[in-house]
Amino acid sequence: MNQLSLFQDENVLLNGAIQDLHAIRLEDAKKAFREYKETYPNGESVDDRIKLTDFLLDGLATVSDLASREPQGLCHLWESFEKYAKSIEIADAYLMAGIKNSFFRNVVEAINRHELASAPFLADQMPTGYVYIQAGDYNRAITSLQACLPLSAENANIYGYLGDAYTLNGDPLYARKLYLEAFLIDPTAIDWLHFKDTELIALKEQIQEEEAVDHAVAAYWLPSYAYVRGMFKPKAVRQLEVLKTLVDDFLQLGKTIPGDSSPEPKARLFLKAIILCDNEEFLRMVKGIDYADIRRQMKEINAPLFAEYMRYIGARKG
Repeated sequence: MNQLSLFQDENVLLNGAIQDLHAIRLEDAKKAFREYKETYPNGESVDDRIKLTDFLLDGLATVSDLASREPQGLCHLWESFEKYAKSIEIADAYLMAGIKNSFFRNVVEAINRHELASAPFLADQMPTGYVYIQAGDYNRAITSLQACLPLSAENANIYGYLGDAYTLNGDPLYARKLYLEAFLIDPTAIDWLHFKDTELIALKEQIQEEEAVDHAVAAYWLPSYAYVRGMFKPKAVRQLEVLKTLVDDFLQLGKTIPGDSSPEPKARLFLKAIILCDNEEFLRMVKGIDYADIRRQMKEINAPLFAEYMRYIGARKG
């Protein structure tokens, strides 16, 4: 400990250490936190911040050997870091946000260094656009994620991340169109840890609590509940072949329900029924499906939600 540090203001020394951690200057941060701890033994505890610093130091030392897989390794390290911070009950949102900002700038630098900027996916099929979202470059995230769709059209996670990018970029209405596409594929495949639509998250948690169901069941029912609350706009199907595929999926799913007591197929059928009902006029061109029978099945599956759906439809038409 040098002599100057003995005369430094307590807050100046602590804030300097925090800024070093924000900037991922980890060796400097660790030294400064320890200096603060020795100089002000009765001051603010910095033990948890030292633990965070050590965790990142150890993790980055491992990731540095991954060569072209470095960006993916860094993303996994961040996921582990978030879980570790939660496990030691770090509640400092400012600290975590500052670290995250610098961390993902480093991930973007790694992507550029390994000439992966034009790659839709990193190793292990992680979309490159996810990194740009975390780094705050939402326009670039949108462009990158859109490039993923032709390569992985049935990937709910891509639609989820693309919805996140539009949400963060100030276009929540279009974002929800994308979220609905993700829900139609598989709502449990979305990255809920980083999901950006706070209203949909709050509704999912409300469903879990009021219906006493787990995360997966609530996720399957969420889009239907959100629809009857006006959070999703009607989905117009413009192509006959797409509508026929949706009808086939609906009919096939309906056949599985009598022998399947789990709630997931019923929730999925209810959502598909909503989409079909939104396309009633076009639906008349498809054989083998009856509009009245669709609504009958909705009522049998979830009578209270069906009643709410009918009230919403009536109010919308009125």
